[in-house]
Amino acid sequence: MARMLHMLKEITSFITVFIILILLLTSEAVALYSLVYLPPYMGKDNFAIPFYVVMPYPVLIAFATGIYAYIWYIFLVAVVSASLALFLYAGVPEYIRKLTEKPLSYENTRLQEFSELYAAVLFVVVAITILMEHLGAGVHGIGLEKQPTYVLMLNLLHASFYEELMVRFLFLGIPAYLYSLARSRNIPWYRVFGGNYEIGLVEIILILFSAAVFGLAHTPAWGWWKFVPTFIAGIVMGYLYLRYGMHYSIMFHFLTDYWSIAGELNPEVGTVTGILTLVVLIGGIVFTVSYTIRLIRHFGLIGPGTGREKPRVRETPASWIDVRCPSCGGQVFVYLDDGKLKCANCGAVFEPSYLGQSPQSDRGDSLPPPPP
Repeated sequence: MARMLHMLKEITSFITVFIILILLLTSEAVALYSLVYLPPYMGKDNFAIPFYVVMPYPVLIAFATGIYAYIWYIFLVAVVSASLALFLYAGVPEYIRKLTEKPLSYENTRLQEFSELYAAVLFVVVAITILMEHLGAGVHGIGLEKQPTYVLMLNLLHASFYEELMVRFLFLGIPAYLYSLARSRNIPWYRVFGGNYEIGLVEIILILFSAAVFGLAHTPAWGWWKFVPTFIAGIVMGYLYLRYGMHYSIMFHFLTDYWSIAGELNPEVGTVTGILTLVVLIGGIVFTVSYTIRLIRHFGLIGPGTGREKPRVRETPASWIDVRCPSCGGQVFVYLDDGKLKCANCGAVFEPSYLGQSPQSDRGDSLPPPPP
């Protein structure tokens, strides 16, 4: 049964990754096209981009208008394009390699994790918003949908980068970097932009703090109902920032905000992207359940086994030093009846390299078989 559920999750993951790539590339094409679309509107009064600081409520500093707004927009397109290039360069080859070599493994690649988390957040945010609306929480928009397309382009692309700079960089990247620097002086300066962080207690606190700031920053315009959805999205973007880098949180924000612009320009394309987003939303149900179980197991609230009898968990002997979980690197396993191992930390099931042969010690002696 567990194998079938895992297969369902992997198939759903493959579909989700494929759709996410389509939506990202479509949004990137629209962003590039917008460089030609926007110039005729530079003389309009609402052709403006706001600059502010987050304290945690936004405090307006100034507006860039006209040609200055357009120059800033060119910079935004360049940042988003560079982020997407890095995202694809690191993620696509790795995912294809994993898909061809181990199509049903328990190991997620960065592209797969990004896509699954996006789908899960999309489902959770929509579910919470519907629940709040049902409970009379005063769910409302801020009228962006009534604005001309060029105004949407300016504001949504600006938010994709500027909010990451004002929140994730200032309230997460810098504190995490300073903390790491205090522990070890051999931290390169570019780690301030995230990537390759181990998520420990301090990092979790910083992620939650930055997510709270992100949520509070949206309440003046949207109302308090907006705090919970943005807080949840902020947690995931904070995790992506530390785990893979700022360009991952920018891509998450860009996909969240900018994907609808294609529909503003072409209703037929908007229908297709809307259907694809709905498929991702439905797939988010699977990933919400999957990641919830993983979180519960990670914090030790439930064990990796099933049934009344507790599984036999033993520390891997030092002689089997090469046996590690391919998903999390753990060395504490449950020994299953079919000779496979189940990681006690993340629940991944795999067949260790010593199965089918007698492991050899450094002296050439045969080591004892794994525990029954």
